[in-house]
Order: sequence, then C-alpha cells, then structure tokens
Amino acid sequence: MAEAPESTSTAAEENPAVSEPASTGQESQETPTSGNAEAAKYRKRLREAESRLEAAEAHITAMLRKEIERHASEKLSVGADLFTLGEVEVKDLLTPDGEIDTETIDAAVDALLKSRPGLGNPNRPWGDVGGGHGNGVRGSEPTMQDALRQAFKS
Repeated sequence: MAEAPESTSTAAEENPAVSEPASTGQESQETPTSGNAEAAKYRKRLREAESRLEAAEAHITAMLRKEIERHASEKLSVGADLFTLGEVEVKDLLTPDGEIDTETIDAAVDALLKSRPGLGNPNRPWGDVGGGHGNGVRGSEPTMQDALRQAFKS
C-alpha cells in the first residue's frame, strides 16, 4: 500500500472556523448583523401595524358608507345610487372632524334627484292624507253598529 503524502499545513490553517473560538451571546449582540436583525424586526412590526391600520380604515369607511346610504335612502329608492350615479365619495360627505354631514348628504341627494327624478323613493310617506280613523274621535253620525244595536234592542 502506498502512503498518503504528508501535509505541511494543519487543520486550523485549512479551516479558519476551526481556529476561532466559539462565539458567546454578548459578541453576537455587538456585531453589525444584530442591528440589522433588530431593524428587520421593527420593519416587520411596522408593516403589520400599517396593514392593521389600513384594514381598520377600510372597515370604518364601509360603515360610514352604509350609514350615508341609509340616510340617502329616505329620498332615493336605492341609497347606493348616491355613490354610483351621484359621483360622490364618502370623504365628500363628512365634516372636517370626520362625522357624517347630513346637510351635505341632503344637498347631494337633492342635486341627484334634480338631474334624475326617477331615482326618488316611491315609498316615501305622504303624511296624513285623511284615511282611516284619524285621531280616534267619533263623529255624532250613527254607525252601522249603532243601527244593529237599535234594531235588536226592541
């Protein structure tokens, strides 16, 4: 058998990782990569917070839109027509504080109804048109029930 040629270098010279001592936890915190890892952690948290904020804003906008549509449906047959045909946005119908501005909604609905009167709510209440018993006070005129009572009384 042939012998392997002798190597003049040691294992430590060939592999520098073998010659370095094992790193401790304190050294890893001082290295530049730990700062990058910490920054990456904060960037990840920031992105998560931003996505939660966007989701919350979308939810609030949807709720505001529903409330505006409900208010607009008092005059419109379909409240969503205010947005689709009236070409307004939710932010246009809010006060500077972010509250719903009913006067602005009414003005936008009236402007839409002026240009498209067929969009009006046909089921709007007319108020008191004199039908029914009114306020419940009977007149002095005899009713059919009074006539029947009188007929069977004798």
